[in-house]
Amino acid sequence: MNRKTLTRMLWVMMPALWVACGPAADPVSETNPTSPDVRGAALLNVPDRFAEPPPPLVLPDLIQLSESLQTQIRTQHARVLELSEDGDGVSGVVGEAYGELGMILMATDLEATATDAFLHAHSLVPSEMRWPYYLAQLFRENGDTPSAIEFYERALRLDPTYLAAQVWLGEVYLDASRPEDAEAAFERALGLNPSSAAALSGMGRTALAVGDAERAVEYLEQALAVGPTAWNLHYSLAAAYRTLGDLEKVESHLQQRGGDPPRPQDPLMDAYDGLLQSARAYENRGTQAMGEERYEEAAVIFREGLAETPDDAGLHHWLGATLMVTGDTRGAGEQFTEALRLDPEYADSHLGLGALLLGSGRYPEALDAFETAVAIRPNYFQARLGLADALRATGQLEGAAQQLDQVIDLDPSFVDGWMARAMTQIQLGQFREARDGLRQGVLIHADHPGLSDLLVRILAAAPDAAVRDGVEAVSIMQERFKGPVSLEMYETMAMALAEVGRYEEAANWQRQAMSVAEQNGRSDVAALMAEALALYEQGQPARTFFNQNIR
Repeated sequence: MNRKTLTRMLWVMMPALWVACGPAADPVSETNPTSPDVRGAALLNVPDRFAEPPPPLVLPDLIQLSESLQTQIRTQHARVLELSEDGDGVSGVVGEAYGELGMILMATDLEATATDAFLHAHSLVPSEMRWPYYLAQLFRENGDTPSAIEFYERALRLDPTYLAAQVWLGEVYLDASRPEDAEAAFERALGLNPSSAAALSGMGRTALAVGDAERAVEYLEQALAVGPTAWNLHYSLAAAYRTLGDLEKVESHLQQRGGDPPRPQDPLMDAYDGLLQSARAYENRGTQAMGEERYEEAAVIFREGLAETPDDAGLHHWLGATLMVTGDTRGAGEQFTEALRLDPEYADSHLGLGALLLGSGRYPEALDAFETAVAIRPNYFQARLGLADALRATGQLEGAAQQLDQVIDLDPSFVDGWMARAMTQIQLGQFREARDGLRQGVLIHADHPGLSDLLVRILAAAPDAAVRDGVEAVSIMQERFKGPVSLEMYETMAMALAEVGRYEEAANWQRQAMSVAEQNGRSDVAALMAEALALYEQGQPARTFFNQNIR
């Protein structure tokens, strides 16, 4: 696979993959300083919706786990029963045993039973903050925001100095559209550690949620300074700077966006992650290494996991994704294929395999892979984008345009979808549709130069006179030149000026474009520009751009 195709397809594929593994650990140390002044540490009591004694704990079917994990779970469960049946059993000891069982069950994705185990532990040892904290994490990860809030608050009543609980409480308050409560939680976290990237990020995003862009920038820039690899912050900063009208900084941050928000240091979750060598534990460690671009280490971790659980489709998929990043396309294909043998419904591996097939020119097979991914997950916009690429590669432009319509409907923030649809419509000769779609795209992505440049070229050089609008084209370019300038902008301005009959100015702009191209070692580009310059010098517009550049 050539580098351009590999890079593009991986960029499309990775966001869907990160969702499955959760955010990467914050590389910035955020341990709790000793005895800080915790601002607003007191929390209101909440209704106790879990006051009733939890039901007896019954283990689920463990057949899907490896024998070693089954043994570990059954051994700990037997210990719980033995301690519970002992009339002299101390509640603290029994509660600890239930908690340890809950951690094992949570690590093996048996979340419902883990919840029961932690509820038993919490009821037996209500003074121990670990058990409500783990319950809160389970509820948060499963989308039960009210229960997550309740148990984070319980944990913090027991230990208001635990930084991670304050940060996560702020996050779930944000999820619940309670920005005032979120701000209070993040302020308490900053009282514990003023340099916490996670807490600073939370304060910034809370400010953004209530429309205070200046305050959002202040906190988010601080968060980025202490957590420079937290690329997700760039997206929030771009949104804040867009509100403030600073388009140059918007573009700068959008070019760096990606990844996940910073996370606080969390010793309790670290203890949970290292509890056992389950497939999910290996997956969590490996995907964290991938998120930090430690790909060789990630591959080692996934292989270690497969040595323990060789039939885990997720580990095969992630190893394939890692090998794809490092350029081992054959190895990646083997891993994606094995993942699909184990789990034919694993949509991410269909997407990965489709990307490899597309990059190697095996378009019909790529088409099948993407169609399967879409059939499994109809709202999987990355798979629809891949399907559109495969349809274009096989000459099915109408179908490609339809898929790109759905990509944009599913995620209007994905700017490549707007660009790809416009280019496909141009190939189909649908210049009016391309123009109208780009006008919508520019409203959403006002800071993206590619969209506005293509729109201007359609307005200035479309074959259909009813589509062209030289006045609008010149107006857009005049605004563009108030920001960063590129070689393409000089050429586009020349095209726009020629469309309104200002040929002498157009020729001057074209000469500047050619000069800039020569200065940047692009003599081949400068030579191609000479034809349009000759037209401008003769008092004629350039209408051949799309004939020359759209295949």
